[in-house]
Amino acid sequence: MLAASAAGASAADMPLKASPIVAAGLDWSGVYIGAHAGYGGGMKDWESNGPADFVARGPLVGGQVGINKQLGSVVFGLELDGSWADIKGTGVSTMGGAAFGTVETRATSKIDSLVTFAGRAGIAADRWFVFAKGGITAAHEKHDYLVNVNAVLGGVPLIQSASLSGSETRYAPMLGFGAEYALVGPWSILAEYNYHHFGAGTSRLTGQVTTNGVTTPFAANNRIEQSIHVARLGVNYRFGGIAPDPSFAPVPAAPGTNWTGAYIGAQGGYGWGQTQWPDVFGIAPGTSLPRFDNSSWLAGGTIGVNAQVGRFVFGVEGEILATDIKGNAGGSTVGGFLDTTYTSKIDWLALASARAGFVVGDKLMLYGKGGLAIAEEQHTAVATQSLLAVSINYAGKAVHTGAVIGAGGEYAFAPNWSVKAEYDYIKMFAQQVQLQGTAVGGPFGAGVQISATATKVTQDLHLVKFGVNYHFNP
Repeated sequence: MLAASAAGASAADMPLKASPIVAAGLDWSGVYIGAHAGYGGGMKDWESNGPADFVARGPLVGGQVGINKQLGSVVFGLELDGSWADIKGTGVSTMGGAAFGTVETRATSKIDSLVTFAGRAGIAADRWFVFAKGGITAAHEKHDYLVNVNAVLGGVPLIQSASLSGSETRYAPMLGFGAEYALVGPWSILAEYNYHHFGAGTSRLTGQVTTNGVTTPFAANNRIEQSIHVARLGVNYRFGGIAPDPSFAPVPAAPGTNWTGAYIGAQGGYGWGQTQWPDVFGIAPGTSLPRFDNSSWLAGGTIGVNAQVGRFVFGVEGEILATDIKGNAGGSTVGGFLDTTYTSKIDWLALASARAGFVVGDKLMLYGKGGLAIAEEQHTAVATQSLLAVSINYAGKAVHTGAVIGAGGEYAFAPNWSVKAEYDYIKMFAQQVQLQGTAVGGPFGAGVQISATATKVTQDLHLVKFGVNYHFNP
């Protein structure tokens, strides 16, 4: 009896084996409000009343309200945001000279507010929430158009000025990517990129025209094609906080390298592709429009965020690359009547994309990516006519937008370091380019200023890149 009691007491004194502790996950569900600030810009292509093609850019600031629901490691949400903006630009064109008189046009557009309603979906891992978003945007925009003519027609002076203005609200589909990081308590910070594709639309401009001192009312329809890119930073406050929830079971990353977290990197490579111009000189048949190859080096930096669930990795990434990708095409009409040369060069290239992939083994990640590309390009067109000793030189600059898809692999060779190899294909959307130049010789004498429009320049690119990334989470 005593032995049995002693055995029972001894067993009672032994420590019990604790149940395994499961790390509590952060639950992003709930309502939030926040504020943001950023910068946006894009091309404004006035297809009438000009035409004019120019970059509009500027800051924006505003607020957002939204709601999230988290299921497992997947987060869904809806968000409404509004911004006061000062995204504006002006395109100026001058034609003529001392012997002919001059015509100057000035087209201005300004977006003063943006409102977007969008859905968000992404992956939450640790304190990171990485997401893609899509929805619809409304933008309020103002346009102004000025014309000044100082010429002589048939010996009669013509002094004319016109001033037109108008405003409109435009609607556009939008696509974006971003990442949000949970701070202490109810606060989080975010960074995101959004693309707003407004396409072509017609606005009504009204005003007056004054001809040799006589003023009359005037109105015109103005067709504008445009899209804008916006990068912004923000902060959110969640009612109830983003608290660890012991009952919420996060999906852990697979054993081995955990790719969750932010990273920066450097990369370099080679790009090649093909560019096609319209015929700005108006003499080439439609089957022989200027088309040429372009190629050269590229190098730049990368910044991104990943979220890993099991062996699946979802991330967003931004890249900025300096390039020397360029090419040209030359040719002559039948009999050598006119010799022409077209040249295009990419000064810089930026990519904003989402990545999705999976982990192979414990150090290798294979992924695919898709998103938007932005390129600032210089375009020139030169024509010479030897019989009349005439030369025409045009030059213009434009920001081109395109879609990008790609695939690659990344290998973790040290606790915070990885190397990558990647291929991207970029299809640039057709872009109108305003060209300003000079005509010299023949009837133009010492030279006159001229203007032309390359109605649509199309382009595709292939990029092969190699890089190294530093990950802030080991």
